[in-house]
Amino acid sequence: MLGHRRRARLGIADRAKPCAPDGGSRSEAGMSLIELIIAISLLAIIMIGLSASIGVAYKSVSLGRQRQVAESAANKRLEELRDVDYTQMAMSTSPTKSSDATNPDYWVSEDGARYDVTGEGDLETLVVDSITPGPVQHIESPVVIGTTKVDVYQFVTWVDAPDVPGTQNLKRITVVVKYRNIAVQGSARVLRQSVTFTSGTVTVSGTATTTTTSTTIPPTTTTLPAITGCGQFSVASGTSASANYTSSRTVTLSQSMSACNASVWTQFSNDGGDTWGAETAWDSANPALGWTLGAGDGTKQISGRARAATGSSWSIGTATIILDTTKPATPGTVSRSVTCSGTNRTALLTWSASSDSNLVGYRIYRSTDGVAWAVVSSTTGLTGSDTHAKSLTSVRFYVGAYDKAGNQSLASNILTLSKNQCT
Repeated sequence: MLGHRRRARLGIADRAKPCAPDGGSRSEAGMSLIELIIAISLLAIIMIGLSASIGVAYKSVSLGRQRQVAESAANKRLEELRDVDYTQMAMSTSPTKSSDATNPDYWVSEDGARYDVTGEGDLETLVVDSITPGPVQHIESPVVIGTTKVDVYQFVTWVDAPDVPGTQNLKRITVVVKYRNIAVQGSARVLRQSVTFTSGTVTVSGTATTTTTSTTIPPTTTTLPAITGCGQFSVASGTSASANYTSSRTVTLSQSMSACNASVWTQFSNDGGDTWGAETAWDSANPALGWTLGAGDGTKQISGRARAATGSSWSIGTATIILDTTKPATPGTVSRSVTCSGTNRTALLTWSASSDSNLVGYRIYRSTDGVAWAVVSSTTGLTGSDTHAKSLTSVRFYVGAYDKAGNQSLASNILTLSKNQCT
């Protein structure tokens, strides 16, 4: 009996499967439960790392895109402000210092009279005209560019150039754009650009700073060519006149000032610059300007000059035109001879010369009703002819002399031919 129970226990032991050394349950060809958990954990860690990498890349792309929008807004404002007259260049209101380090007004002094143009302690006195008021608006918010919104802050300050005598001799316009990285909530940044206006040149200085980094992009300076000496103009000939002639004291001046690359004003003179007409702002869309010549016939010389917002004026040259308001003398008596051929008739007209210092020639006019007249031929000589149907009830002719300025004499005597008249 004892032996039987012993064999039974041994039989049970023989049927039992071995346990894994680590305590987990394992099949002979499979993976333990603990190994499976470890594998899943490693896969989760890898996925978290990949997600973080994608997030960082997205944040970088988003930040770069936001900065491009801010830079575009700053450049647009600077280009618009270049057209502001230097003497009127001022802020419309005084800014108030902000305690928020992400606000561009954080760099305004406590008394609101100065502004740190670099964010590094370079304070300059603000130029404010709240009475007129100045044309430079301090804050524009929001400014929408595409689907992005930014806040634009504008400052005008005095610049004391060390190489220019005196103080407050230049002006600087600084545009600061506050933008937000939409991928990182609460991460506000600013981009700063400025333009310094000088006499005859424009110096562009740009810096970019952010509230989340201590790195500052080094300033770059570009000096544009002085506009002094640019531009020219010409005077148009009169209606129906030869080149450089006019019969009217009122002429048209065609201005070409695009090379100046700035806002300019022009003036003109009839007496070599002793006296000048009113200033006119150059408009590329409307370059023509009406001008009145001095009284009296003869050669007229017009002098021109231009100026920019700052600095002295400069010559844009001279233009010459001959004013002739005097009509030629009436041609002498017109006579005729007539020949017929079939249904047609030819009238040969002759006359004596007109007198005029700028005489060009003669025009022959014809009418079939005595009311409407038309030029049938022009000539520089003293004869002319016209062929027409002899069946016309009545045909009339006269001759007029004309000169280089487009003036025409009074009509000569009128000759009349009746229907079928051939003698």
